Amino acid sequence: MVSTDAKAKVLAAFHKAAPADISVSEAADRAHVSPNTASTYIKVLVAEGVLEESRKIGNAKLFRLKGGQ
Repeated sequence: MVSTDAKAKVLAAFHKAAPADISVSEAADRAHVSPNTASTYIKVLVAEGVLEESRKIGNAKLFRLKGGQ
């Protein structure tokens, strides 16, 4: 299933970046998916309690693994 692969790629981008936080566009680049796809799965992962919004820089929101894992 394509969507599960995309979600796994986005999550893997955060695991590789940990403990740092990354933006939606950086997660998209690292996961090789579109920014819209990355944004969708980041929202899902936040709702699931896997990711959290860590800070904002201008209009960009940065996210990280919940608990700094």
